[in-house]
Parts: sequence; C-alpha cells; structure tokens
Amino acid sequence: MTRSVRVLAVAGFAMAFVSVVTPAVRAQDVHRHEPSTRVEGPPVSLDSLLKEALDRNPDLAALRDQVAVARQRPAQERALMPPTAEAQIWQWPINTLNPANTNMYMFMAGQDLPGRGKRDARAAVAEKDIALADADVDVRSRQIVNDITQAYFALFIARKAAEVHLASVDLLGEIADAAQARYAAGRSSQQDALKPVVELSRLHNDVIMHDQEAALAAAKLNALLNRPLDAPFGPLDEPPEDRALPPVAELQTLAIARQPELQRARVEIARGEAAVTSARLDRKPDYSVQGGYQLMPDQTDGLMVKVGVTWPNAPWSRGRIDAKVAEEAATVVAARSRERAMETMVRLAVQEAYLRATGAQARVSLLKTTIMPQAEQLFDVARTSYQSDRADFQSILESERSLLDARLDYYRARAELAQAIGDLERAIGSELK
Repeated sequence: MTRSVRVLAVAGFAMAFVSVVTPAVRAQDVHRHEPSTRVEGPPVSLDSLLKEALDRNPDLAALRDQVAVARQRPAQERALMPPTAEAQIWQWPINTLNPANTNMYMFMAGQDLPGRGKRDARAAVAEKDIALADADVDVRSRQIVNDITQAYFALFIARKAAEVHLASVDLLGEIADAAQARYAAGRSSQQDALKPVVELSRLHNDVIMHDQEAALAAAKLNALLNRPLDAPFGPLDEPPEDRALPPVAELQTLAIARQPELQRARVEIARGEAAVTSARLDRKPDYSVQGGYQLMPDQTDGLMVKVGVTWPNAPWSRGRIDAKVAEEAATVVAARSRERAMETMVRLAVQEAYLRATGAQARVSLLKTTIMPQAEQLFDVARTSYQSDRADFQSILESERSLLDARLDYYRARAELAQAIGDLERAIGSELK
C-alpha cells in the first residue's frame, strides 16, 4: 500500500468513525503500514559524493576550461607583433602600363619593438589572470562541497524524521487499541477513542511532508553531481554526535590564511599592482625598424634603413597614460578595500559556524543523556497509568508528542552539527582534521 493510499485510508477511517463505524476494526487497519521512505541501492558516504562532484560538476568543468583559456595569454603578451613587408614602385610614368619602364623598385621589411620591459609586464598581468581563474575554481569547489554537505544531511534528517514519525504511528496504534478496548468496555468516551485516529492522520501528514523534503534534497544532490534528478540514493552515513573543534582563535587564523575568497581578493590586489607597473611602462617609448632594398634599373641599386621612435610623454598624449596609471592604482585601492571587507565577513562566518556547531553539540548531549530518556520514561508511565485507568487519554497523547519531539530534536541537532561543521570548513577554506 502506498503512502497516499494509507493516508486516504486514515482519513476515511476518521470519517467513518464519526459515523459510528466500529472503531476496533478500523484502527487496526490504520497502524499497519509499510516503511515510508523506500531506500534503494548501496550505502552512500558523504566523501564519495564529494569526490564525484568535484570530478563531474558542470560548473567546475566550465571554470577549469576557463583556466585553460587564460593559460594561453602570457605567451601572446611576450611575443612580438608580426613583421611587415612592403613593395613599392617609384616614378611609374602615366603614359605606360609597363612596370619595367619605372625608375625604381623598393622592397622593405619592418618590425615594431615595444619599449624595454613592456612585454614582460603585460605577461605578468596575464599570469595574474591565470591565478584569478584558478582561484575561481577553488572558490566554487568549496561552495559545492558545502552545498553537497548541506543537502546530504538535509536528506538524512528528512528520512530520519519520516522514520521517527512512523515509529510514533506504531506507538499510537497500541494506544488506539487500548482506547478502543476501554470504549468497548464502557470505561471511556467515544471522543477518547477517536483522538488516536486524529493523531495518526496528523502523523501521516507529517510523513508526507518529510518525504517531500527528502525528494527535494535528493534532487539537489543529483543536480550538484550532474546525475539524473530522480536518481536514487541508498542508506546514508549517520552524522556525528560529537566533534572536537580547535579554539575559535585558531580557526580564525586558519581562515585568514586559507579561505579561497580571501585568496582571490589577494590575487586581485597583485593583478592590480602588476597592471599599474605595466601602465607606468607605457611612458617608455616604443621603436620601429625598417630595412629595404632599392632596385633602380638605370642607376646603381641602394639600401634603405629607417628607425622610428614614439614620444609617449608628448604634452598632448601624456594625459592618457597618466589617467591609465591612475585608473589601475584606483583598482588596487578598491581591491584592498574588498580584501578588508572579506576578512571581516570571513571572521564572522567562522564565529557563527563555530557557535552553531558548539551549540548543536550541547543540544545533542542534552537530548541524548537527559531529555530523550525523560520523555521515554514519561511516556511509559503515562501509558501504564492509562491502561490501568489512572490517567486520561490527553496525558498519554501529550507524552507521546513530547517523545516524538525529543527524538526529532535529537536527530535534527546531529544534522545541524554536521551542517555547521560544513559551514565552518567552507569559512576556513579547508577540511577540519
């Protein structure tokens, strides 16, 4: 029987019960169920998914291709411009079409030569572009690792929540049997016999919601892995209950040294400084050289040599270079401002993730050692008291809800711990050992 059919059966039972259909028969049908979330395939570890994503994610593939593009630029900047070749005919009489009747033929070759250091400076800027492209890959890789971590444990908690709810369905089934027995014996009202059925309907509604959350988390994982969106995932690893964390000051230091976005900001500064150097070298002149051979049929042949030099500091052109240098210098200032802002954001991200992780650890410990045992004990006492007619149904229902909430909070705290550690590793820029 599918989940939707079971939910309809529960709703139908509730309506039938209101119509005074025999409760004992219907309640037994309600709490017999199949597992909610059907898990297919072998176990899936987070590490295996991370490796697969870093190999197959299409965004990363595109960024790596962009690195390959950037690697071709330094060689272009170091190379000279192509030489020129010219041929000229001098003094070709207008009264003849025969080029042999001219006085001179000139054949020339020329080469432009950038000022000293200019090619290396431009190549240095291109090298920084390669570093920026590499940094983009690192930034996106850390983001993908974190996205997969978050989705993996979102899938875990959605599945676990469905399991916990179905375990509560079993408990409520037992309570429903006891309520029906009391109602049949005339020891309780029809309202008390109906309450378990209403609660069962609520639980099945929650199960449907958690199944939807699991499907969404699985689809997000598949998208990050470049898989079909409906590809199944087998059993997942349990998140940790505890994790030894270094002091937050040490984590802050690591983050400032390793965080990929900060590293990229520093590369931007270095690129800006290289661009300033290249712009300043534009104040140096460029050169051009030409050599030629003059073929003169009626005279002695000759050679021609020509040397040219630019004047970049001419009053009418100097302002252009000054403005370019000022632009690149302003770019460096802006990059340094972004680096300082990024450092503040990184420190805050580390602090927030650290506080979330330590808080989740404390909640896991409290729920496991205190709250869950107390909730289980409270439920056992309430169930015993109800079965011996020493408590009403509302007390056992409240204790069942408290037990359900405690179990859900426990698994949610474990998932939140794993997700907070994922955020902490992203803020630091590397995995915690």
